[in-house]
Amino acid sequence: MTVDQLKAVLGSHKWSLIMAFVMILMIGFGYQTARYFDEGDSKKVRAQQDTINVLSEENNKLTTSVNQLEVALELAKLETEKMTSVVNEQRKELEAQQELIAFYERVVAPEKSEDGFAIEGVEVFKLANNRYQLRLVLLQSRKQKAVINGALNVTLTGQKDNSKYTVSSGNESFIAQDIKYRFRFFQAVNVAFDLPDGVTPDTISFSTAFYQYKTRKGDYTLSIPWDEALTTVIEPQK
Repeated sequence: MTVDQLKAVLGSHKWSLIMAFVMILMIGFGYQTARYFDEGDSKKVRAQQDTINVLSEENNKLTTSVNQLEVALELAKLETEKMTSVVNEQRKELEAQQELIAFYERVVAPEKSEDGFAIEGVEVFKLANNRYQLRLVLLQSRKQKAVINGALNVTLTGQKDNSKYTVSSGNESFIAQDIKYRFRFFQAVNVAFDLPDGVTPDTISFSTAFYQYKTRKGDYTLSIPWDEALTTVIEPQK
């Protein structure tokens, strides 16, 4: 039966009612279907939001853990640097004590050195501009110690204006005279001098003939590179 035939049998009034009922059913079905999909989307959104919240909380925990680890690492670095500094200071102190012990051994145990005369602890300090200070210790290393005396010559060699430069004690512009000494065990030497402008030192040398009373007991020479003698510590002018 066709739609027209069904309409002719039912009549226009019934047909209209049937069509209206069908439309109401379709609208209801459409509404329920829309609600079903809407509820499904809402559940998906809620699930996604819950997942985001969980991940965000985990991320916050991880960020806090990373920050704590970074702080712990920095503290460990600081502690390591502090310990390294302490160890370095202790090593320097130990080296200084060993040098001091070795010095006194050479003074009181001459059998370890039979030269009869020695120079120890040569240091050159820069005071200001071209002004320097020379420090050293003279000691006697003979087993039977008697007073020895003499005069220590100091010679500085280097370069000036691309030419060899040499100056020795006894020169008013350097050290006015050889350094006189007289001692039985050891004697400290502390003398200041000036370097002319343009001089680049290479070595600092020492030489002396030492005597017991008026008897010549021997000769001594020592040459040290300038860079080894020069200390990086700048001492204040006194």
